[in-house]
Amino acid sequence: MAKFIKKILLVTIEVILAFALVATIVPLATKNVYSDNYQKGFVYQYRRLQNAPADTDKLIIFGGSYLTFSLDTKLMEQLTGMPCYEMGVQSNMGMCYTIELIEDYINEGDIVVFPYEYFAKDDYGMDLIYTSIESEPDMMFSFAKDHPSELFNAVSRGTFRRVAGLFRNTNDPYYNAKYFDPEYAYYAMERPEPIVSEQDMIDAGYAHTMKEVDMTGIDRLNELNALCEERGAKLYITYAPLCDLSIWTDKEGRDDFEKSMADVLDADIICSLDDCFYPYEYVFNGNMHLNTAGMEAYTTDLAQILKPYINN
Repeated sequence: MAKFIKKILLVTIEVILAFALVATIVPLATKNVYSDNYQKGFVYQYRRLQNAPADTDKLIIFGGSYLTFSLDTKLMEQLTGMPCYEMGVQSNMGMCYTIELIEDYINEGDIVVFPYEYFAKDDYGMDLIYTSIESEPDMMFSFAKDHPSELFNAVSRGTFRRVAGLFRNTNDPYYNAKYFDPEYAYYAMERPEPIVSEQDMIDAGYAHTMKEVDMTGIDRLNELNALCEERGAKLYITYAPLCDLSIWTDKEGRDDFEKSMADVLDADIICSLDDCFYPYEYVFNGNMHLNTAGMEAYTTDLAQILKPYINN
């Protein structure tokens, strides 16, 4: 019996060592695959937030790729007169990770904005996070300390993603962080016109209903709101931009949705859904991804929405 147990332990140790060896060799062998990928833009945005002066009121806006394709932080600063920091690259990384990062940098006088999109609490896109921060020791250590099991479970998926990355088209701008502005860390790739059809937008219908809302995500936003209040900052909720051809919910349904959201969120919602709908000519490659003209329009609109709350 003792020999059997020793054999099992030996096999287990060998499997763990083999797993660790592969998990170490593959990232080293493919270190350049994700050195400047699209998700790395998230690190650029985080570094900029890290370097923000602690004694200066700032505007922090977080979200997913709909924000990346829609917010020009340089223009936002010009329009609001307030330093603007964007945190948003891809919703599949998990909104909770983004919230965790920004919480360390919220100070008195800051304004935090979330253009609302559905998410669930404790939803982490670990393979994306892993490939984005594995070369960032401080970010990796912090995540490993807070989420050891999630990180361990992500190694296999992250390793696969790296191997698969060897065969993808690295010239595709969508996967290249060099298009993030080096000073303001927003996605500055020129996108002159839609590359999807109007029918594509109609087919990608989007319904604003409470059935789609994960209440654990609402709970997480309420936790963030409490932290903002504790530190003398403010959290405001707006809505993500959306092509008007993709809207399935009628006006009455949208009004009901907005009222229900106001009932469950502690933070103030400072605009209506209709304020964030955009025509097809402002679309790029999806119903929530805007082209360059759309980015300018959304940034300008959001600045106008926020102005009454700045220095208020």
